[in-house]
Amino acid sequence: MSTKYEYGRDVPLDVLCKRLDQLSDAVTEGQARVACEFGMRVPAEVDYDADLVLAEAARRLRLRCKK
Repeated sequence: MSTKYEYGRDVPLDVLCKRLDQLSDAVTEGQARVACEFGMRVPAEVDYDADLVLAEAARRLRLRCKK
């Protein structure tokens, strides 16, 4: 967990992909793990919080598809 990135666009792709892998694993491990991984925290961490990571991944995919 970190607060070293201010914006989602600042998170390196490899960091984003690693977190996406962790989130996909959590989905297969049951409700308790999902609740832990997908809970929202304050302050938000753009390289860790599931909603922000998923949103940034979607944004990058949309940009990539436009090229």
